[in-house]
Amino acid sequence: MDNFDLRKYLAEGRLLKEAKANPKAIILAGGAGVGKSYIIKNLLGDLDEEAEVFFPKGSPLKFKYLNVDNFVEKKGLSLGASQGEFRGEFQDVQNKRENILWDTTGVNVKNTTSQLSGYDRFMVMVYTHPIISILQNTKRGRKLPLEAVIKTWEKAYSNIEEYKNLFGENFILINNLVPGYEKEIEEFNKAVSGGKESLKQYLTDLVSGNEEQFKSSFSKKFEFETKEIEQAFNNTLTKTSFDEVKDANILKDVKKAFEKDYLKKNEDPGFELLEKRVQSKRKNKEKNNQNYNDDLEGIVVKLTSPTFNQLIDPYSNGEIKSKFKKFLNS
Repeated sequence: MDNFDLRKYLAEGRLLKEAKANPKAIILAGGAGVGKSYIIKNLLGDLDEEAEVFFPKGSPLKFKYLNVDNFVEKKGLSLGASQGEFRGEFQDVQNKRENILWDTTGVNVKNTTSQLSGYDRFMVMVYTHPIISILQNTKRGRKLPLEAVIKTWEKAYSNIEEYKNLFGENFILINNLVPGYEKEIEEFNKAVSGGKESLKQYLTDLVSGNEEQFKSSFSKKFEFETKEIEQAFNNTLTKTSFDEVKDANILKDVKKAFEKDYLKKNEDPGFELLEKRVQSKRKNKEKNNQNYNDDLEGIVVKLTSPTFNQLIDPYSNGEIKSKFKKFLNS
C-alpha cells in the first residue's frame, strides 16, 4: 500500500465517470454499396458484424455496431419492420450509454444529428463514384432497387459541406475508389457529359438484358391470400381505367391496395374505390419518376462541378488516423 497514490486513483475514477457520462458515437455515412464496412475494417479497426461490435485500432474502447440491414439480413424482416426494430435497439443502446458505431447513409442531416444527444460524435463519410455504388450494390445480399441507390448517392453527398461545418475537426472523408472499375467509370462519365437524358439512357441500357442482376432483393412476387379475393380483383379491375400496358408497373401495388380494402369488410370494396387506388398509384409512380429524374440531374451537376470535386478530395491516411485518434482519446 506504500505506493498507493490516492490523488491518481481519484483522478482516474473521475475520468472513468466522465467517459461514462459522455459516450462516443461514430457515424459511418455514405451511399449504398460504397464500401463503408470495408473501410472501417481495413483502416480504422476491427469490426465483427456478426457480433455487432467494433474495436478501434490502438484504443481500449468498445463500440456497439448498429445497422438496420442486420434486421433485414439476419431476421428476414421487411424493411418497414426492420426500421421499427432498429429504432427500439438504437434507443436501448443509448439508454445504456454504450459507445456506438452507426452505419447509415446520412441522407437526412437532421435525423442523423438529432438522435445522438449527449454523445461525443465523429463522422466518417465514405465516398465512391456512382457507378461503383450501383455495381457493388448488385453483389450484396441485400440489393436495393437502382432508383434507391441513385437516390441515396445523390442525397448523401449533397450534405458533405453541411456535415463538414457541423462536425468540424470530427469529420473525415474517405474516397473509396474500388479498383477494377476504370472502364465503367469512363463510360458513366461520358454519359454524364451528355446531360441527364444521356445518363438516363445509359442506365436503361445497363439494366436492359441484366434485369435479374439489378433486381432488388425486396422485390417479392405478390399473391392474393385467397382465390376468392383474386377473382374479385380481376372482375372489378376491368371496370376501372387501369391499362394493362401503361399501368403494368403499378399492378402489384394496386393488388395490395385492393386486398387490404377487401379484408377490412371481407367483401369486394367496389370499382369506385379501386379506381381511386389506381389513380393514387399512378400519381405515386409519376412522383417517383420525377424524383428519379431530379436525382440524375443532381448527379450530373455534382460530377461536372469543380466545387464538388474539391469537396470529395480525400483526406490523407495520416490525417484520417490523427483525427480519429484525437477523437477517441478526447
